Amino acid sequence: MRRFLLEGLIRPPLTEAAPEPDAAAVEALGQAFAQAGRETLGRSLAIRQVDAGSCNGCELEIQALSNPYYDLERFGLHFVASPRHA
Repeated sequence: MRRFLLEGLIRPPLTEAAPEPDAAAVEALGQAFAQAGRETLGRSLAIRQVDAGSCNGCELEIQALSNPYYDLERFGLHFVASPRHA
């Protein structure tokens, strides 16, 4: 067992790097996705998240989606506090 652990620490990983995506294909896919979303949902989507009594981990993850790193509001998705706002 010790031998396997030491080999795992010494040897480099045997994974390969992912291929680089084609920028034009990614842009075309993003445009198609945006168009389909606008046709289905309109300009924006307001989501009312209901927490039925948990450890608030889900609420923290939902709030993280609105931070500057993810910023879902730039895609027209935002979370609201009341069903009336949704």
